[in-house]
Amino acid sequence: MNLIGALLLFLGLSLSSLYLFPSGAPQLTDFVLVGFAGVMLVMSLGDKQLKVSPFAICWGMMVLWVLLVCLTWTLIMQTTTFFRPAQFFLFNFLIGMSLLRFLTVYGDRALGIIRNGVSIALIIAGSHVVTQLALGVNRTTGSFNNPNQLAYFSLCGLVLLLMLDDFHLRMRPLVLAGVASGVLGILAASSLAAMGGGVMVLAGWAVANAKQVKHFARLILLLPLLLLGVLVANISSDGQVLRNLEARMDRAPSKVDSVYEERKFDRLMNFPEYAILGAGEAERERFAPYDGQEIHSSFVNMLFAYGLPGLGLFLLTIATVLRRAPLFVWAAVAGPLIYSTTHNGLRSTLFWIVLVVGWHLYREGSLAITRRRLVAELS
Repeated sequence: MNLIGALLLFLGLSLSSLYLFPSGAPQLTDFVLVGFAGVMLVMSLGDKQLKVSPFAICWGMMVLWVLLVCLTWTLIMQTTTFFRPAQFFLFNFLIGMSLLRFLTVYGDRALGIIRNGVSIALIIAGSHVVTQLALGVNRTTGSFNNPNQLAYFSLCGLVLLLMLDDFHLRMRPLVLAGVASGVLGILAASSLAAMGGGVMVLAGWAVANAKQVKHFARLILLLPLLLLGVLVANISSDGQVLRNLEARMDRAPSKVDSVYEERKFDRLMNFPEYAILGAGEAERERFAPYDGQEIHSSFVNMLFAYGLPGLGLFLLTIATVLRRAPLFVWAAVAGPLIYSTTHNGLRSTLFWIVLVVGWHLYREGSLAITRRRLVAELS
């Protein structure tokens, strides 16, 4: 295995929850992952046969359409501000393709690096959460800049860890600590959308383990352990976790009533013509008095900013990943997607890593999954 690439990937994932700079600015993990992508690019030059997957084609077409929309509006508006949001799409595609190449070449060893790196990242965020709860912080941010970033990262991290073990978690201390930190991160951030997504992830986990007594017994054993960890965190913070949840639940009805204006869905309703080919994600003063902040929804934002082609290619990319996947994988991936209905989660690299790993593991359908599970159990 290429040690430099493996080390950069492990370091980049381990640091992915650590935000040292303002949101939207490159973080330390981004520089490390760019290094990883550079190593993968150099290594790919020696590949004799490079196969382009349907997943890569769909995702690549989506990114190209985003760039085309940005270029068009740059020429029309005579400003380069449209390309700043496009940088996130291009960066995540670059990292995703590099990771896909790494997974294709190194297989299970690459999966182990991802598993350990994501577990450490969740633990780093979780350790900050515990400290903030002890200090009486209402909505914790963990090692991020705001609670929503913590909740979404925790949700995607949980899905990824479950995928890597085919939803049959083994008793690895590092992974279990990562899962516990992820659950705590979702609850401590008090994100209603993340908690709703977490219910879907839990449902997928339960479905995956319900058919075999051994796996179901392990699930029954793990759930109380995870809940015990959350209970300990609640007690050590003098009930701060429970108070946060109660406060958010009390606000739930008002948040539902105001979601239309608060999430800027009214911009789409008042300027529906932009849903055809896209308006880009800059120069929002065009939409006064409905300008304000960005649209807080991955789906609505894709539709308004990049039109029906952009949203269609995004949905096609997800469908390509899940086409042959079991039902429990659909349920788990629905978790981050539920969150994304009221938040824009497309800039998160970990979300795209979930799709990359999902494609790598489940593209061949149930037969390949069963074969891989048997090999893992015999090893």
